Amino acid sequence: MSDSVSMTFTSPPSLWLAYPKMFLAQRPALLPEGREVPQIEARIEKLRPRRDHLESYRRVCGFSADGKLPISYPHVMTMPLNVAILTSDAFPVRLMGLVHVRNDIESRRAIAEDEALDVHCHLAGHRETDRGQEFDLITEATIAGDRVWSETSTFLARRRAPRGPGGRKATGKATSDQTPATVSTSSWHADADIGRRYAAVSGDFNPIHLTDITARLFGFDRAIAHGMWSLARTAAELEPRISADAIRLSAGFKLPILLPAWLNLHSWETRNGLGFSLKDAQGEKPHVAGSLERL
Repeated sequence: MSDSVSMTFTSPPSLWLAYPKMFLAQRPALLPEGREVPQIEARIEKLRPRRDHLESYRRVCGFSADGKLPISYPHVMTMPLNVAILTSDAFPVRLMGLVHVRNDIESRRAIAEDEALDVHCHLAGHRETDRGQEFDLITEATIAGDRVWSETSTFLARRRAPRGPGGRKATGKATSDQTPATVSTSSWHADADIGRRYAAVSGDFNPIHLTDITARLFGFDRAIAHGMWSLARTAAELEPRISADAIRLSAGFKLPILLPAWLNLHSWETRNGLGFSLKDAQGEKPHVAGSLERL
């Protein structure tokens, strides 16, 4: 394996400075045969949420102000480190074109909104799957040496043609868009500007989320919602029904949400919590499917 790369920051790196690398870096869409991904890591200590930023995030995603961080909020806090890894010269695959296909978050306990996090992110290796190559970006947050929050974000570099029968399938926790006979339902509207509003708090200004015009440049008829906004909005809807501070949020991202759109959330009781499927207005096309469970 190639030499590892380690980055240490005293403040979050600028996302704006990373954007030229996202769009202009001359890298292949897939890892060339025989090449490996080195260990790439990034660290930062005493990372604290900004009160105004946290409140904006809650408004965009539907969380209440309860004195603790929403389960998905550390994702946006640590996103600059994740981007620093994916735009590192050591990461050999083009960032534009990677698809966020799965996300798994574990919150070991409630995190107070004034607590500081020590964060370590790392990426190493890849998996060959039927659809392409998968990369896991792992983020861990500790307080006084105890891990309180962790996340695995799985990205897919698509292969143009499917592999033959010998190809290996994707690994990781499976999610299902099948629902049982008894479900609870709720719905909400994803406004046409939700991509721009979520971009303002997350820093993810991918053009596919901003306007219909910029989305069409990448093959979409209209702007699409961020997957992590749809997951956060789902968590905000379901979390009050889980009477626990230690929880796991796991999801697979299915079909994109073309904006604006009405969304229907189907949820049901499981042994440890709730299963869910976020679908279109007709309740037919799945957008996000997964579970919110007690640890």
